[in-house]
Amino acid sequence: MKTSHGAGPESQGQRYAQGPAVPPGPPSTPPAGPSPYGPGNAQPPYGPGPAQTPQPRPQPGPGESQIGNVTIFRTAQFFVHAVSGRRRTTSLQNASGNTSLLEQVRWISTERQRVLDSETRLLPQVELFNQLRREILIPWWFEGFVVLLGLLLTLAVHGLNVFAYPLYQQDEGLLMSNAWAVQNGMLQPYPYTYNQTPFGWILTAGWSTLTGGFATFGNALNSGRALMLLFTFGSSLLIYLITARLSRSRSAGLLALILFSLTPLGITYQREVLLDNIGLFFLLLSLALVVGSESRLSSIVFAAVALGVAVMCKDLFFIFFPVVLYGVWLHTTAFQRKFALVVFSYIALSITSLFVLLALLKGEIFPTGFLPWDHHQHPSLWEGLVSQYQNALSMSDFTATWQTWMRNEMPLFVISGVALAINILGGLRNRLLWLPAFLLLTPWLFMVTTGIAFPIYFVILLPLMALNIALAGNWLLRSTTQRLGFDLMRVLVIFVIIGILIPYSVQHAQIVTNQTATNAQVSTLSWVRANVPEDATMIVNSDLYADLHDPGGSPARSFAHSQLYWNAIYDPDVRYTILHDDWRSIDYLVVDSSMMQEIRTHPSTMLLLDRALHHATLVQQFQANNGDPLGTIQIYQVSHTE
Repeated sequence: MKTSHGAGPESQGQRYAQGPAVPPGPPSTPPAGPSPYGPGNAQPPYGPGPAQTPQPRPQPGPGESQIGNVTIFRTAQFFVHAVSGRRRTTSLQNASGNTSLLEQVRWISTERQRVLDSETRLLPQVELFNQLRREILIPWWFEGFVVLLGLLLTLAVHGLNVFAYPLYQQDEGLLMSNAWAVQNGMLQPYPYTYNQTPFGWILTAGWSTLTGGFATFGNALNSGRALMLLFTFGSSLLIYLITARLSRSRSAGLLALILFSLTPLGITYQREVLLDNIGLFFLLLSLALVVGSESRLSSIVFAAVALGVAVMCKDLFFIFFPVVLYGVWLHTTAFQRKFALVVFSYIALSITSLFVLLALLKGEIFPTGFLPWDHHQHPSLWEGLVSQYQNALSMSDFTATWQTWMRNEMPLFVISGVALAINILGGLRNRLLWLPAFLLLTPWLFMVTTGIAFPIYFVILLPLMALNIALAGNWLLRSTTQRLGFDLMRVLVIFVIIGILIPYSVQHAQIVTNQTATNAQVSTLSWVRANVPEDATMIVNSDLYADLHDPGGSPARSFAHSQLYWNAIYDPDVRYTILHDDWRSIDYLVVDSSMMQEIRTHPSTMLLLDRALHHATLVQQFQANNGDPLGTIQIYQVSHTE
């Protein structure tokens, strides 16, 4: 019996099943007529017998066939063929050397079952001697060395001048203020209004505790920016791993790492203490676990946890849940796909629902008066979400955001748009290309449908654009080099692109590494600590709040009566209980450009601060070294006499 992986000649087949075709019968006298052992072999091999004259083998009649030509089992790439044995098989053959049709059917059925039950061995792997295209084997230590160089370059560019540029932003101050509140047993300095999920500033508070407090790096915002360096470092490594896994190319992964890490506008936003930077790390971690899971349930579980944490850092990341779920579908085997999808969804949604559970336990799901028995004033989850959406819609300007992006990174957006189209079309042949394409489409669909777009959303778009560009470029180059049979050319082209990108990006990032924008804010904090009484009531912006309330720094003083100007206007407890809606309750106004613009633009809304400003005297002013008008800070002392 012979088996083969193809339908070639029997002489080229490979033996898969060992043993005789049919179990041997008991020795007996050879039958008369043609020898069943073939021409020239008149005697059986197991002993002497009477000599017989060879006779020609009769041809099979209707309904009969020669046993040596019977195919027992056949599939598309495999068959088992029966050949004449060297042993006598009296149980199969009759005296004429042929079998009846019923006997053949019974024998073939028995042999088919035996072949299915028997063990087989695989063919040895054969390499063609004329194979032109060969895989490029890179040692793991060399790969690690190159990736480490890329990560160290990222850390150097992002860390250089990180505490001096860009200007401390209001969102940074709010996050660090919330982190200070967590260290003091609260979720926010003022009653928690459910306007954001809290895990991002909880992590930041933990970082400040581990590093010795807010003053370890000079002030609270510097401490937060040091943490952002670590998140950027981790996100760079994750974008490399995701790209290398999806493209099966380490060079493509390195290209994505460089695009993500050294884009000038990206460097600016990635330095800032933003919930987007924290949530992005956990989103990329979830994707890396999914694409590298190889259908392991443990990886799917941790990926669900990472996505849930990303949403708990910033609720915007919930829009990626369907796409990551599609990634789970792609990277799990068919027999466990349904279970993996259920497990992933359950864990991710359970972690996300902790935000709702917090409001439920505190009785703050619905606003005051919505339920018949609820009469005390309190914030609510519903009001927080609605207020957040309305504020975002009123403050967002899609046109201005788009102009900012085009002015700084127009080539990147154009190339990523082309790459997105390539990946969508390429996904018709390779569905893995649809995963990065859908990831990039998701935030664009959100911005277009809601009309909410802020320049800091570039933080979320950048890694997804880098991923699409690297995968599309690698797919096109690989399709070309496969025809040429020389894959090394693809790697060389990618490294040439990387070699061009690095000096270009570093040159255009000089403004980030050379300018000093925060000196006015640092000088203001030092002056206040040295000249303002600790019991004074100050109205400040968020970038000073955490440092003024924290006793760290030099000199070590805290100002418990300093209030955020936004809360002084819109928080009833602050305006009517603490300040009594009287400008005379204010001692100092620390006014920056954004606060001054609010007072001048909305004088009726900002009436309390406008009156205090009209009865105040300018005592100190600081200007940013780079000449940015937004870096001007003025300190006013309010006179309580008419």
